[in-house]
Amino acid sequence: MADALDQSSEIYQGFWIDWSRGRTWGLTWTLSPTHATILTNSLALFVSIAAIQLWNIIRYTLHQTGGSRPPETATPHLRTEQFILRNAGSSLATAGHMLSLACTSRRSTKRRSRRSYAIGLLALIYAALFMTAGIFSNRAISAASTNGGSAVLVRSKQCGVWNQTYYDIVSYEGFENEEYFGLYTQYQAKVAHDVQLSLEYAQECYLSQASTQISTSVSGPAPSNASSLCHTFRSPKLTWENSTGFCPFETQMCRNDSKVVVLETGHIDSHTDLGINSDPNDRLRYQRKMTCAVLDGTGLVRGWDGTTVNSSEPKPLSQTASAFFGPSLYKNTEYTYSVTNFASFYDNFTSQVTLPYQLDSEMVYGLADPQWSTSDFEPIQELVQTAADLTLFFLSFTGMYLGPIDDPWFSAHKEQDFPHVPTFLEQRYARDTAISTLACTEQHQFCTSNDTCTGFLGYDQVQNVEPFYNALSPHQNATFDRLIRAVQASSVARLTENLALTTTPMLASSLTKTGSSGDVVSQTMPNYQWEMELTFWFSIAMAQLQRTIVQWGTGQIAADPVYLISPGLEQDKWFCKNLMVPSTVYQSFSVPAIAFVIAFGTLIIVVSVLVEQIATLIRKCLGKSPPEDDWEDDNMLGIPRSMIQRLGGSQRVARDNSHRSICRQCKARRSVELQNIQRNLTSHRNSSQVLPTNDPSYSFVNRPLISTEGRTQIRPDHSPAQGSWMTISLGTPASTSFPEMIREVLGGQPDNDERRPGPVADRSPLGWHSRRSQLAQIPASWTPGQDGLAIRQLTSHSDNTYSTVCIHQAEV
Repeated sequence: MADALDQSSEIYQGFWIDWSRGRTWGLTWTLSPTHATILTNSLALFVSIAAIQLWNIIRYTLHQTGGSRPPETATPHLRTEQFILRNAGSSLATAGHMLSLACTSRRSTKRRSRRSYAIGLLALIYAALFMTAGIFSNRAISAASTNGGSAVLVRSKQCGVWNQTYYDIVSYEGFENEEYFGLYTQYQAKVAHDVQLSLEYAQECYLSQASTQISTSVSGPAPSNASSLCHTFRSPKLTWENSTGFCPFETQMCRNDSKVVVLETGHIDSHTDLGINSDPNDRLRYQRKMTCAVLDGTGLVRGWDGTTVNSSEPKPLSQTASAFFGPSLYKNTEYTYSVTNFASFYDNFTSQVTLPYQLDSEMVYGLADPQWSTSDFEPIQELVQTAADLTLFFLSFTGMYLGPIDDPWFSAHKEQDFPHVPTFLEQRYARDTAISTLACTEQHQFCTSNDTCTGFLGYDQVQNVEPFYNALSPHQNATFDRLIRAVQASSVARLTENLALTTTPMLASSLTKTGSSGDVVSQTMPNYQWEMELTFWFSIAMAQLQRTIVQWGTGQIAADPVYLISPGLEQDKWFCKNLMVPSTVYQSFSVPAIAFVIAFGTLIIVVSVLVEQIATLIRKCLGKSPPEDDWEDDNMLGIPRSMIQRLGGSQRVARDNSHRSICRQCKARRSVELQNIQRNLTSHRNSSQVLPTNDPSYSFVNRPLISTEGRTQIRPDHSPAQGSWMTISLGTPASTSFPEMIREVLGGQPDNDERRPGPVADRSPLGWHSRRSQLAQIPASWTPGQDGLAIRQLTSHSDNTYSTVCIHQAEV
């Protein structure tokens, strides 16, 4: 609606309370399109960061859970899971590695790794959830309208009330001068234009799903395929029920072949349905009931019976029909309505001077003290209403129908023949009477939030209920003032007067065709056509009610804003600041939702940064030992210097600046150094069969012993060429003690299920490597250490996942 408002209307930007959600949860922030984009993008980035940090907390928890068992019982597969949890930074990376590990383990061990599958699926679900959360994060913080778009406040500089001059012009038809007459005609033109807009809105949003099902209720949201026009007001449509009732007049006044139709709205809430933003204690509820029946005009409609004479006589006699349901007060006649066939004297001119259907409405307001409105006629006693307004709709038709009409209001059964015309036009049916009358009573009820109600009364009567009026708060008083004016503007009697100037005054008009000779012919129609016409009018009335409320809040209620005065009372100022409409351009956000996202995200980030300290504190409070340091031990960003010094010698590797351990068993084995290992010498060569047969591998365990200065040691041999390799086969658990010790330092003893006969792939702290990895074929430099041994960590493994610890034979 904000996009279609007058330029004088402005969308309020800033903080306000949407009372639909209450004082706290309804705190709303409306921003322009540019600022709204900045806010949503910033929050989306913040949510992404929080999601990453939350996953860090989850994988730390999973890592600590998996590392709770003693190191000597941990399997290589579990260690691999631990390294993945420690080093895979994102949920998708964790999912990929875990599922790959699970599949590899299943192929090699013929067993399923439930933990790997579970962690992988958890990571996938987590990634999917937060991708979805990122997409819908804007919707989560948006203060959406019940009718699409965002709920915004309209605050117009021209919002006000009519000045006395304009009020007198609108209320009375007596004019003191030409200026007043011009203002009145300008006002009437504006009303007709508003009715045309309401007609278009009703056709699009109330009647688009076919109004032929009269017995059903007209309710619910706007059709899913409706245009943006249906997002003009706070609610796409106001709801009502269509039912049958009893004749509201003396029984003989209603036709026996016609049922009584009751159109009754539900409770129309001033806030929820009409958009007057107010505290629940300041709201009003409005209901309208309209009861209609076709009257029996026997003895009350006199004169011409409506028959169109088929005669060669050039100028038939003029005839007149009159309806006597009470004397007209403004025409000063005894009849209420009259129609003549005078235009039929000039056949070629008929379609230019009159519409096919002539519809006239005459209204009587229920007796009230004081009487605020003027009635059109004084009804006969059989039609007098004590608690309702009465409207009579008189219908005349200048043409004929192609078939008999059984509808009580459009009734036509007088058959006439017309020769020398197409076959389907030869037989036509004229109306049974020149005038048919539809009578409707209209009642209104207003209720406060504490259920103080007026009861169903007429328009003037409902304004004189003292208990209700005294119960109104100042804000309710302002709401009631605008509502009662909107009710008058949306009365069916006033609408039908202005519908004659619109494109579709009646649904039946679209079934007519006027020929070049001036003859009017209509298609046949169902016997409930009059009910369809009522539904059509009632839909326009509800749309007009919605439109009038919005016009009061936007300053469009007058044809010229110069005749509006700024509100002086606090309650009028309040009304001008509290009109809600939907907008697809400006965007409103829920401040509590934004605060929750920021607070929760900040908490996640802080916990992620301090997760290790928090875990230590929790375990301390629970009386448990502090968590192991394996979270840092499993970090594969680099090899700590201490490990290199213990395993490879005293020379430092300049590019290794890490102080973390390479495996969780390192601290338990820091006293184990290669130069101090007790060697059990054998007479055979230990080498790996993964190397080619011509590889110059060097056996360091087959060197002879020599005695020097009273102690026995291995005779040093000549140094091999720099860059040669020495590999150790770890495939046989019963190897010599030296390879066993190396194996323990490098990665620990494998489980029985993972031991394989013969040469296997080399062992690393992450588990057994795949056979694809040919360690001897990976060129790398190495650092010489004590006894010619060195340690190097290779990160260029075949799948870029594991790191490999290698032992080289160095040049001394």
